[in-house]
Amino acid sequence: MTSTKLSSQQSSLKHHDSPVVALLGNPNCGKTTLFNTLTGSNYKVANYAGVTVEKKEGKITLPDHRLARLIDLPGTYTIAGSTMDEKVVTRFLYGQIQGTPRPDLIVAVVDATNLERNLFLVSELIDARYPLVVALNMMDAAEERGLKIYSEILSRSLDVPMIPIIARAGRGLEDLKNAVARELTHPALSHRAFAWLPSEHKLAEKITEIAPSLSPEKLDAETITSMATLRYSWIRSIVARAVHTSSHPLPKTTQLDAILTSKVWGLPILLMVFGLIFQAIFLWAQLPMELISTSVDRVSAWVGSALPAGLLTSLLAEGIIPGVGNVIVFVPQIAILFLCIGVLEDSGYLSRAAFLLDNFMRRVGLQGRAFIPLLSSFACAVPGILSTRTIPSRVDRLTTIMIAPLMSCSARLPVYAVLIAAAVPPTLLGGFVSLQGIVLLSMYLLGVAGACVVSWVIHKALKRKESCFFVMEMPPLRRPVARVVLRNVYDSVVSFLKNATTVILACSVVIWFLSSYPKPDPSYEGNPVRVSFAGQLGTAIEPIIKPLGFNWEIGFSVISSFPAREVFVTALSTVLNVSDDGDEHRGLITRLQEKRADGSFSTATAISLMVFYVFACQCMSTLAVCRRETGSWRWTIGMFVYMTTLAYGASYCAYQIAIKVLS
Repeated sequence: MTSTKLSSQQSSLKHHDSPVVALLGNPNCGKTTLFNTLTGSNYKVANYAGVTVEKKEGKITLPDHRLARLIDLPGTYTIAGSTMDEKVVTRFLYGQIQGTPRPDLIVAVVDATNLERNLFLVSELIDARYPLVVALNMMDAAEERGLKIYSEILSRSLDVPMIPIIARAGRGLEDLKNAVARELTHPALSHRAFAWLPSEHKLAEKITEIAPSLSPEKLDAETITSMATLRYSWIRSIVARAVHTSSHPLPKTTQLDAILTSKVWGLPILLMVFGLIFQAIFLWAQLPMELISTSVDRVSAWVGSALPAGLLTSLLAEGIIPGVGNVIVFVPQIAILFLCIGVLEDSGYLSRAAFLLDNFMRRVGLQGRAFIPLLSSFACAVPGILSTRTIPSRVDRLTTIMIAPLMSCSARLPVYAVLIAAAVPPTLLGGFVSLQGIVLLSMYLLGVAGACVVSWVIHKALKRKESCFFVMEMPPLRRPVARVVLRNVYDSVVSFLKNATTVILACSVVIWFLSSYPKPDPSYEGNPVRVSFAGQLGTAIEPIIKPLGFNWEIGFSVISSFPAREVFVTALSTVLNVSDDGDEHRGLITRLQEKRADGSFSTATAISLMVFYVFACQCMSTLAVCRRETGSWRWTIGMFVYMTTLAYGASYCAYQIAIKVLS
């Protein structure tokens, strides 16, 4: 082995009052699970200076009572990668990000079931002379596969501490904290830097000259390939000594995997799984939604009768309470949606779904890496667009950004739920399949179909020049951890409620004002809202939206929902409450059902509205993040124009077809 001369600045790390510990590892190695377990709720999320890559930072208390800053870095296979995430990791490690200090210690999280691949990154960190602790994660999964891992042999071979852990179950974390505390107190650098490179090899002199940065710009493709070959050969020799494979029957998950990824059964199972999710959204949420809705109606009616008539009473009873309350009603459905997605994600099934859909996605101009951003967009398009930074091809990244808002996000769910509950009977087909659930699923599938068409068009127009391949992590199938899943559901619901109590509350006040003023003349006998600012705005656009089956009330509500889609429910609820001549404040679904009975609201209008919201870009945050990620107003304006045009055309067609079919 060669003794390589490395820059001394790599070994002299700056210490802080709160030492900086970075978590680094391959995608799907359990790194973020470890971060969440170590920090609990004591973390914050921001962006790195100058880039849109997300930075997650928390604090942990070490056994010696020191408080350390823990930073969860993006997943990467190498410290010299090409994607935006990987470049941020490289810049972070070399202290090139303004306002972010270099780490005092790196905890490399390694998937124990895939040691050869994961140790590649570890060997790079050793070459770069970083104080290092390796967390051997997923030891339970390794045992299930009949792998006996001798961490002591790995530790001696690499000259770094190796700590076996099971992050999902919280096992081994105290040992890991003790190792971190020891290395921070007495940092020791591995003596195995470049141990994979034979001293007589022709690459020795070239690599020594550019060490320790190993910048890929300074190396040709042949050299990089040779380096990888030598490094993997060395890693295999270590793994061969440290890992023993026992004669172990194939785990049941292997057989299940063969079925879930089968060309014959895979897609039908995938459709059935998501079909069951949308059935559950209506069937399981019905009772808690009714309880919340009844409570909101009673509170609104009580406030209206208990307080003296006046401006404040009107604002509370007709604006804020029904406006915010009619959005909070849908918390059970949103919680069920995130619960189901969380179970699928934590079990490892979503990676199988990506595998199944990869070939299809390529046919419409996308690659497999686009699956995760698009899947994230079902929760919210903003993180979905942000996660496109893992896509190396600019054309593929732009395409994914442009179609991400077509995935029906959680903000659309209240709109769908109101319209479906008001216009679609709760019929059970075959005694167990909900018609309402089928309609909801069809809205989500319609958005996916529209995204495929748009992606194909953009792909043909831009014509990607570079060739791309997709390497996908396939984590083992496992039983979801209730604590992890429920924490994700809790975070999602809290985020939704924060939105309801900030943006929607503010919108409720504005919408109430627009719906209440100016007051009509005392002799006016029509709907008082018709002469208000809201009525005037709705009436002005009514000729444009009438072909879609929308009236002025719906038109005003659609415009009001541009800040956030769910504000549509707030706006329509406020308009209908304010326009009511009685004192009783009933829920929005009840009011729409009454209007459907008297002919002023139809099933065709409900279908047209849902189709409009499938395609419309009714979200300022989405446009803002599109501008930031693309760096261009042209793409941002293009997104708004094409989605609005598509929404109008699809809504018009849906209304005309629905009239003919339902008549």
